[in-house]
Formats: sequence, structure tokens, C-alpha cells
Amino acid sequence: MSHIFSSVTTSSFAYSPSPPALFVPIGWRRKTTNRHHQSITTRLFGCNPNSPNAQPGDILLEDDRLNNDHDDDDRNNNSNNNPINVLPINLSALRQTIEHTRQIIGYPTYDISVSLITDSQMREINSISRGIDAPTDVLSFCFQDEDDMIEPGVLGAVQFDTPDFYNLGDVLIDVDYVQRRCEEDRKMHLEQLAKEKDEESDRKSGLVEGEVVMEEPTIQQVRNGDNEQTDDNEEDYEYIEIEVEEYDDRGVAPQMQHIYDPEIRIHMLLVHGMLHLVGYDHIEDDDYELMVVREDEVLAELRRRLGDNFGVTSKALAE
Repeated sequence: MSHIFSSVTTSSFAYSPSPPALFVPIGWRRKTTNRHHQSITTRLFGCNPNSPNAQPGDILLEDDRLNNDHDDDDRNNNSNNNPINVLPINLSALRQTIEHTRQIIGYPTYDISVSLITDSQMREINSISRGIDAPTDVLSFCFQDEDDMIEPGVLGAVQFDTPDFYNLGDVLIDVDYVQRRCEEDRKMHLEQLAKEKDEESDRKSGLVEGEVVMEEPTIQQVRNGDNEQTDDNEEDYEYIEIEVEEYDDRGVAPQMQHIYDPEIRIHMLLVHGMLHLVGYDHIEDDDYELMVVREDEVLAELRRRLGDNFGVTSKALAE
């Protein structure tokens, strides 16, 4: 029933007829027993949006980092046997973002599940579902088949008019990965800033990168006793034309680059993941165009409703 879309930082995705078995995405727990809560089976319900008594669909939001019984890698890497620090996430604010995003994309009566997980959990599910033995930032599991989607952003009719089938799917976000990328981006931007300051200092001192300070005569000119510069049309110089693609600052990915608070990034990744659930992707150029435009629209509306930080008290929004 599901197909899987990959992270915002990569451009590949895979399809799967069923979710991975070792770590079951939350929404699929409606049909199975949760390994973390042995006796609990969760069922989620949505409803027909055209129903006279239409109600908002269920939201199942869990921090599975706190229920992680197979994350041996993290424990083994903790050589001092100290408690592993878990970044606290404001689930109430995240739920609010889910609710508003679901409204904005037009499916408020569909249920959805979102799970916050660790590196090792994401690596396991990414390996099983996509054959990539590495963590990533976000994975989306669509409930509706690709063939049943009318176009990006428009789901087809549900297979059966029952509450279980008014379901968007599952979004998994690797908090460890997001934290690491925040630090990597911060370090990279600090290095870039230092380089720019050095270049500015060089310009003020009269040195400009790429400027020819002194040009040595060619061997032939020395032999001829002629130290004058030859014409540009002679073959003493080689000109190389480099085509530089225009930087695209649209969509979630570039907007996140200068956001160093991982909790804010999680809200932005949630938008990306939820758009995947309704059929958007970024593989082909035309699809990418549609997705980044919609991402910008959704993010702008969320900020209008919730504020620039999506209701999260942030210490490091941007620099």
C-alpha cells in the first residue's frame, strides 16, 4: 500500500509494497502490535471530508527515541556509560505544525503519524526500505498508491470509504541526523565568513584574487629580445569559460541552511515530508519546480499563523 520518499538532502527515492518489518512506522501499528509497547495496538482514523459531520483526522505523534530498545550502537558509542543526552522536543508545538500543515495542503480529515527517531533506527529502516545503509533526515511513507494519485497535491478516491483509509501515511525524522547537520552547517558558514573577511582584508591591502601582479615574458619573446606583451589573439594565453548554475534558494533545503536550531529544522522537514505524502517529489526537474514552490507557500502560511519559529522558543534561529 505504501511507497517511500527519501530525504530533503538527497534526490533519490524508492518504492516498497509494505513498510519494513524491523522498525514499523507508527501508522502501521494500526495493524500490528508495537514492539516498544508490547500489549498496545494503535488504530488511527480519518474521515470522509465530504461527510456532513467531518472531523479532523487522528494525529499520532511519538518520540520513539524514548522507546528505543534496539539502539545498541548508541549505547556502545557511549564509552563513559553516561546517560545519552536526548534533545528535548516540544511535541505540542510540533503537533500544532502538523495540524496547520494538514489544513494548508487540504487534508485536515485524514489521519497521519509522525515519529522522531535516532540515527540507528533511521539507518535500519533506510537500509531495509531503500537499500541505503546510512541514516538520513526524513523518510515519508505514503498510504495511497502512486497510481491512485491524480497529481502532486491531489489524492485520488480512497479504496474503501472507511475511516482507516482516510490516511496520509507516516513521516519519520532522524533527530540525531538533524542535530549533526546543524553543527556541520554552522561550522561551514563560520569558515566561509572567515574566508570572506580574509578576502576583504586582501582587497583593502591592494591584493585582489585572480589579479595578475607580474607577467613573465614567453621563451620566444626572450629569444627575440622582445619583452612586450603579445596580442590577446595569439596562443600565449588559454581562456577557460566556466558555466556556473544559478543558486536556487527556494524550498525547504536552502532555507534550513542558516537555521542552526535542530527543533526549528524538524518543523521544516515535517513540511517536506508531508508534501511527499500527497504526491510531491523532487526527482525530475518539473516535479522539483512544483515541490519547491509549494514548500515556500506552505512555510510562508505556517509562519503567518504560528510565527517565524513555528511556536518553538529558539535560542539559535539564524545567524
